[in-house]
Amino acid sequence: MEKRVLLTSVFKPCGVDDLFGRKENIPELSHNQLTHYQGIFSFRERYPSLNLHVIGANIDTPVTVLDWPTIERFVEEIRKGYEYIGISFIQPNFLKMKRMVEIIKEVSPESKIIIGGFGTMIDDIERIVDVDYVCRGEGIRFMRRLLGKPAKFTFKHPPVFMSVLEVMGIPIHFIGETLRKLGLSMERGHLVSMISTGVGCYEKCDFCSTGQFFEGGYIPFVNTGREIFEIMERQEKGFGVKRFAFVGDENFFKEEDKVKELHSLIVEREKDYEISLSFSSANNLVKYDPQFLAELGLGIVWIGIESKFRLYPKNINVNLPSLVKELESFGIKTVLSSIICLEEHNKENVWEDINWHLSMKPTFSQFAHLSIAQGTLLWRKMLKENRILHSIPLEDRHGFKQIWFKHPHFTPYESEILQREAYLKDYYELGPTLVRAIEVEYRAYPNLFSSKSQILKRRAEKIKKRMKIYKPILWASEKLVPKREMAERIRILRKEIERDFGKMNPIDYLIGTSLFLLGKKKEIQIKFYGDVIQPKTTETFYNK
Repeated sequence: MEKRVLLTSVFKPCGVDDLFGRKENIPELSHNQLTHYQGIFSFRERYPSLNLHVIGANIDTPVTVLDWPTIERFVEEIRKGYEYIGISFIQPNFLKMKRMVEIIKEVSPESKIIIGGFGTMIDDIERIVDVDYVCRGEGIRFMRRLLGKPAKFTFKHPPVFMSVLEVMGIPIHFIGETLRKLGLSMERGHLVSMISTGVGCYEKCDFCSTGQFFEGGYIPFVNTGREIFEIMERQEKGFGVKRFAFVGDENFFKEEDKVKELHSLIVEREKDYEISLSFSSANNLVKYDPQFLAELGLGIVWIGIESKFRLYPKNINVNLPSLVKELESFGIKTVLSSIICLEEHNKENVWEDINWHLSMKPTFSQFAHLSIAQGTLLWRKMLKENRILHSIPLEDRHGFKQIWFKHPHFTPYESEILQREAYLKDYYELGPTLVRAIEVEYRAYPNLFSSKSQILKRRAEKIKKRMKIYKPILWASEKLVPKREMAERIRILRKEIERDFGKMNPIDYLIGTSLFLLGKKKEIQIKFYGDVIQPKTTETFYNK
């Protein structure tokens, strides 16, 4: 009889201060790391635990994946008597994992307990918690060995979707699903299919958990562009999804043959796919012509620029401002990620880095603290130098509150203020990310429209259609942003769009007024009730 496996995330609530977590630990990429300080303009999203689904789909045994349970729901599930229970966690969620282990010991003592994820890089984790197995690195092969399954297997990618819930108070997910149910739209634009082409990273940045968790390398799940294309095509046919996020693979564009094969199939089959998020180091991205990347469907690319004062190999000899400008000329939006409170930073030159970052006018910005995560090269260095502030608990050790090491120029509190000021400067000077995204598309339209590439011409046509809703969005945004200077910049952009795509009509103003009221309602809600949105609890079965 096959042994049954439960794979689970840690429990909710998330994003609140309690015995097990902190309000800064938000399980949303944008609201946690990119747009948090933009108020109602912050993108709110729902993320499943992709890693658990990928493992569950590929270990050839009955698996239940439980995403974001409450404690009560977790207890209910483990009473079913699983042979193996696996918990995935990151270091700030250590106390949640520990509590879940204690509950398993009480409620289902016969179950074997496995812990996995970046949290397993904590020093002496085997001594701290009483578990049966610790999975470090890639989980599919670990679980197959544990269950006595053959080492060779055919990778199966599960259908896993990230959903855009809302922005500016607009219930995007609800509207998208309602239109689909009414038969008014078969394309689910609010959903993004999450695809894991592999895990790890070839770069060996000293601060990064990813490369070192996977032993400083990259482990592919698929080896060809054709395999990736077939996954995308299955998701389109089965679920009406044309937007994809390549996650887990920190340097998708390094393998040129794979990328070029994917490009040729997309162009040949005339697929209007959008890669809504992919990660790449700058030195790999510059190998490609921006038109090629636009034809591939690249919509947003995440680039770690880190700092002018510490040049990582991935950024040497790369003209980053030029790269960003060239990408945006084809409608490709950028996430630029900088590190603040590097050892080279002081109270003056850190602002030189921040202003350099802002001068490139990215669509999204991340200003992460230098994070000394356990298990990294940097952790070992800082530990040896006796610079770790052990009084700061694991729950507070993440890149979006304060540093937890002795810095020559910043206290932890000063680092917290610095980060807040950097994000607010980004928001006030560059405007809401939603508006920036609209501007990138508008500026790229003439270039795409005049292209000889049919895919890019169709991309231009889509932008033209979206301008109809962009105009009332901008009109409402003018009245919702907190500063007059921001409103004026948005007004100028809207007037330019009206000049090229037609003036707003009475219906547009009616829509704009509705959007304004939704935004105001959201402002009031945040003021009195906060902005926490708990992730949805879901249960998914594999190999049943």
